[in-house]
Amino acid sequence: MDVRNTEYLARLVRGEVVQAYTLDIRDAEHLARFRVSGKGNISYRAEHMNAEEQNIRRTWIRKHLTGTQFQNRNNDYIDGMRLELDHNIGGMWIEDIDGYLYHTKCQKVSEEDSQFRKSRAMMPFEFLNASGKDFDWTRYGMNVDGIKRTVNEFLARYEEFQEKGMGLYIYSAEKGSGKTMLSCCLLNEISKRYIGSIKFVNTLNFLEMTKKGYHYDNPDVESLYVCRTLVIDDIGVQLDKGWVDTVFYRLINTRYENRKPTIYTSNLQIADLKMDDRIKDRIDSTCFEVHLPEVPVRRIIRKEEKERMMFGADVPKPGKKGA
Repeated sequence: MDVRNTEYLARLVRGEVVQAYTLDIRDAEHLARFRVSGKGNISYRAEHMNAEEQNIRRTWIRKHLTGTQFQNRNNDYIDGMRLELDHNIGGMWIEDIDGYLYHTKCQKVSEEDSQFRKSRAMMPFEFLNASGKDFDWTRYGMNVDGIKRTVNEFLARYEEFQEKGMGLYIYSAEKGSGKTMLSCCLLNEISKRYIGSIKFVNTLNFLEMTKKGYHYDNPDVESLYVCRTLVIDDIGVQLDKGWVDTVFYRLINTRYENRKPTIYTSNLQIADLKMDDRIKDRIDSTCFEVHLPEVPVRRIIRKEEKERMMFGADVPKPGKKGA
């Protein structure tokens, strides 16, 4: 087995890829991490590739070099360089034919990269493709202009808020009011508009990962610390135990110190969280509060869906799907 396949299997075991080895776009990205054997002025990370692999690699690399200083290089130069996308902070690493390394920022998010990041975000499957237009604010039956303005400003000025490490705290005492769906809509919109990795974790799942002995150097846990935007869903439902505060403080404080935006959802106001005061202080100082109306949107939608199943066209169909 060659080096590329060995590394691919390691990625497969770690859960970074979920498919058998075929020549597709994921493999093109993988091939770009190596230079073609015999090309360039150094042999570091060189790999033998057949003609088909070289063509796939060249096409993929040229697409990503558009708008950079390397965009008009000939095939020999492309074969002798390496390129690797940076899914954490955005952009890409380019190593030229002499081994000099450059970091280039991407100005535009590709659909391919957005979908790749969403597929690894660990969002609930039902909201994996939910976007801003799928969230129906009219379901609340009241004026929510102030709430919408906060959410829209956060999206529109995300990079400005990101520099300050500012996120959102979405709360409502009513279960099924749309908190989780709204947080996923925001993650998906951020993924489409901005460079950087996104992650979603439910509070109880995070604690289960911790109880099983997961450590910071485990890829699943480490990604929560380093991703550009993280959603912590249902914070406040955890058990009242000292070790819980410890693991949450470590995560929240690390993101606080590195100015990484976190979006929280909860049934409680920040002041009512049964957590260490240091944690509440970190959350309060880095979040804009979004209080969703106390309306059981999910229950209303399910009732309508059951009635349509039972009585068909006799039941009026709502405008949009809600939370």
